[in-house]
Amino acid sequence: MTLSINPLISRLRCSLSGREVDSKGFTSPVGLCSCCPAPGRPVEVEYDLERAVREKRIVGMFDRTADTAPQGMLRYAPLLPVHGLAQDYAADVGATPIIRHDALSRDLGVDYFIKCEGGNPSNSFKDRGLVIGVAFGAACGAQRFCLPTQGNAGVAAALFCSRLGLPPAIVYMPDGYQQSIYQRACTFFGGDVRFAGENIAAAGAKMREELAAPLASGEYVDLSTFFEPGRLEGKKTMGLEIFDHFGPTTLPDWILYPTGGGTGLVGIWKALAELIELGLLDERQPLPRLVAVQSEACAPVVRSFEKGLEQVEPVESTGTVADGLDVPRAIMGHRMLAALRESGGTAIAVLESHTVAAFEEYGRRGVSAGFESAALLAALRSMRVSGTIAEGARVLLLHTSGPFAGLDRA
Repeated sequence: MTLSINPLISRLRCSLSGREVDSKGFTSPVGLCSCCPAPGRPVEVEYDLERAVREKRIVGMFDRTADTAPQGMLRYAPLLPVHGLAQDYAADVGATPIIRHDALSRDLGVDYFIKCEGGNPSNSFKDRGLVIGVAFGAACGAQRFCLPTQGNAGVAAALFCSRLGLPPAIVYMPDGYQQSIYQRACTFFGGDVRFAGENIAAAGAKMREELAAPLASGEYVDLSTFFEPGRLEGKKTMGLEIFDHFGPTTLPDWILYPTGGGTGLVGIWKALAELIELGLLDERQPLPRLVAVQSEACAPVVRSFEKGLEQVEPVESTGTVADGLDVPRAIMGHRMLAALRESGGTAIAVLESHTVAAFEEYGRRGVSAGFESAALLAALRSMRVSGTIAEGARVLLLHTSGPFAGLDRA
């Protein structure tokens, strides 16, 4: 597999200031910007979409009938930053189904759709971001990858480093995760798992202290959420697939997303913006309203949205059964809040007891979902009671993983 940089990339830019970031010819890995106070802000990839249309690069990208169409998220290669991804590296990532749940549609008085991300190779949506993050970093010369995690991201990083034949991903987990399902899965895919601190923030701080030299040289890449641009580009394929499934005129009225780091939330909105620029979506047409769903125990995005802030203020987490929602800080909070407001959406925090009840209800109904996804059901019930979501609305819930990691915590 020979990796290369997508020639349609027009520039890199700071997500906060908008200033252009020097790509250095993509001869070294891309990290946070240097124009903002340390440690910097996330960098976004922009494409020459006029050129993509002019050169007919996107012709057939949404045509599933073609026998030669690439599989999985490889179908969207013109809108991904790295090319040359082999079938056995990435073809089983993405193309996850969207289903209408008839019983829940009747119960809640809406068209209840679920996008089932548990079908990805490591059983979660984290595969979308890490498959591109690892490949993009490697294409820019990285030799090894590391990240802190308290869940599925570490598993996905270990998986794709293994597939690419790289040295094992270095995965830092908080103390207390020894022998968890996440540690066992990381180890299964060859990950070098280390433990430090009481939470993901402490584990990340320890990782950056111990690996400071290779991170500074670009030999190692920090794959933490939004610390490099590849994960966002991979996650935006969820938005492309939503468009692919529903079409330009029958998109969901609402998309509920379980929000920790928020990569997928920002990614879906980025995908829709690119589709508008490509002429595939009419900018005058109403787009889906995005909903960030968090736990009452850890709701920095919700609190900042309610205050009308432009940046997300960190909170003190009291611990939630939904590991993926236990993220008290948001380095890309400015883009999350902007996406919520631009879409006419909102943010909602749900009680832990309601999340657990929804998780148990999903089990009774035979719906494969973890606690993070169950929080969406709890949020939708609340939004129907309040009248925020009207009867008959078309609602899509992003189910980010299967239930089995959640059973460790049940």
